Amino acid sequence: MSKLLLDEKPLLIIPSLAKKIGLNESIILQQIHYWLQVSDHTYEGHTWMYNTYDKWTEQFPWWSKATIRRLITKMEKLGIIVTGNFNKMKMDKTKWYRINYEALDDISSPCAQNEQSRCSKLAVEEPTLSTPIPESTTDITSDNKKEEAAQATALSVYHFFEQNGFGTISPYTAESIHNWIRDLSAELVIEAMKTEIENNSRNWRYVSAVLKDWSVKKIKTVKEVHAAQEAFRKRQSHNRKGNKIRKELMPDWLKEGEAEVKETKPSQQMSTEQFEREREELLQRIRNYKEKPR
Repeated sequence: MSKLLLDEKPLLIIPSLAKKIGLNESIILQQIHYWLQVSDHTYEGHTWMYNTYDKWTEQFPWWSKATIRRLITKMEKLGIIVTGNFNKMKMDKTKWYRINYEALDDISSPCAQNEQSRCSKLAVEEPTLSTPIPESTTDITSDNKKEEAAQATALSVYHFFEQNGFGTISPYTAESIHNWIRDLSAELVIEAMKTEIENNSRNWRYVSAVLKDWSVKKIKTVKEVHAAQEAFRKRQSHNRKGNKIRKELMPDWLKEGEAEVKETKPSQQMSTEQFEREREELLQRIRNYKEKPR
C-alpha cells in the first residue's frame, strides 16, 4: 500500500461546492467551518475563529502564504467569508473569520445541500474522516489559549508603561517590549521600568539598557535582580568603608609630613619678602656709593 493514500485523516470536500467556488477555496472554507464548530468566541451575535497566515501555512503546507491570502481575499469579495479584528491589542492584526452561510446558500445548489447532509452523516459514521488537516481540536484550543495568555501578559506591560508616565506607547516601542518579554519575561520588563521610576527616570531607552545588562548577566527572575542589586549595594558600602579605614590608618609620619608641607609655604613666602628687602637695601647702597664724591 502507498503511504500517500488515506494514511492521514482527510478533509471532506463537496464536489458541487468545489465546482461553484473552486477546489482550493473549498478546502479553506471547510477548514474554517470546522473551527467555527469548536470555537467559543462570540462577537456581534456570530461565532468567530481567528488565525494568522503563518498558522494557515502550517495547516496547508503545500500552499504559500501569498496563495492562502489570495484565496481568502477572493472569498471575502464573494461575501462568503467575513473578517474582523477583535484582538485586545489594536496593534495585533490577526484576522478573525466567520462564514456568511446565507451568502453561501445563495450560490449553492440543492444538490450541494443534499450532498452536505449526506457527508455529515458519513462523518458521524466514519469518525476517522471527521478531523481536519492536520491538527486536532486539542492542539488548536491549546494554541489559542497560549496566544490569549501571551496577549494578556503583553497588555499588562503596555498598561504599566502608559500608566506610570513613560508616555503613549508607539508601535516601535510595543515591538521592543514584545521582544523583551519573549527574551526575558513580562515580570522583568516591569521590574526594569520600576527601577527607572525609582531613579526618577521615564525613558524607555534606559529601560532597554537595564534589560540588556540583565540579559548579559543571564538574570532570569525578579528574585535574581534583587539579589544582584543587594550585592552591588554591599560592594559600594564596602568600598566606602575601605576608603575611610585607609584614611584613619594613615601613619603619623605621613600626617606630620603633610603638616610640614603646609607650614613650609608661609615660611617660603616670608623668605621671599625678606630677600626682596635685602635686595632693595643692597641696590640702595650701590646707588649711594656711586653718588658719593670721590
